[in-house]
Amino acid sequence: MGVKFNARKAFELFQKSGGKTNFPDSLKRVLNNVQDDPNFNDVKEVAWLLATAKVESDYSLTRWEADYLCGKWGNKNYQPPCQSALNYYRSTAGKKNYFDLGVDNKGLPYFGRGLIQLTGKRNYELYSKKTGKNLVADANKALEPDTSYQIASDYFSTKKSGYPYTANQYAMAGNFPMARKIVKGSSSGWEKVKGYYDTWVDILRKSDLGKKRKIKDVPKTKKEKTRTALTWASIALILAGVGVGIYLYKKK
Repeated sequence: MGVKFNARKAFELFQKSGGKTNFPDSLKRVLNNVQDDPNFNDVKEVAWLLATAKVESDYSLTRWEADYLCGKWGNKNYQPPCQSALNYYRSTAGKKNYFDLGVDNKGLPYFGRGLIQLTGKRNYELYSKKTGKNLVADANKALEPDTSYQIASDYFSTKKSGYPYTANQYAMAGNFPMARKIVKGSSSGWEKVKGYYDTWVDILRKSDLGKKRKIKDVPKTKKEKTRTALTWASIALILAGVGVGIYLYKKK
């Protein structure tokens, strides 16, 4: 079913309301994706997703946890994290050693990645099955934009072990501490997320609700451009083959 709104207007209202992000193209992409997503059927659900994305990744589909120790922009080529991050993951100061919990084929632990910072080997195993991508072998696949969004969408709309309701259902009921706990593992800081949520509810309700309109200027990734080019090339070859077949048939 999905939620219908004018994504372009929503983004403009976001900026006018003082909203900021270092990843505007990623936010636009999320606003586009959520309109066609049957897992979200109310502006409250969408608003909680966006508010959570703000505090987890600044709306970035491709951000990883190492950014917060290696510099605010991170390493876009997803090379090994800086030494400060690796030292933190190995430390046991107030946490477990990430490396003791398992690593992928690059030797990297399952730290937070993507729109809502998917963390932990168990979650990477679960979403390997759900997305069809081997996130266990290559954890950085969770940073692919479409996969990153798919993980967030499913995470918010599916019941988690130990919770009777989904994050979306908690948000709809106004139980924001529990809606936060599902993602973070604790409810601490839920008030901050609630502040962003209130802003997004107001924005979405003012964005021509009922008139679905996407933002046209979201650039495609290199992978998407290659896929599109290959698709058109395949169509051209098929049409050429049909044309040759018709010609030979008429020649008989």
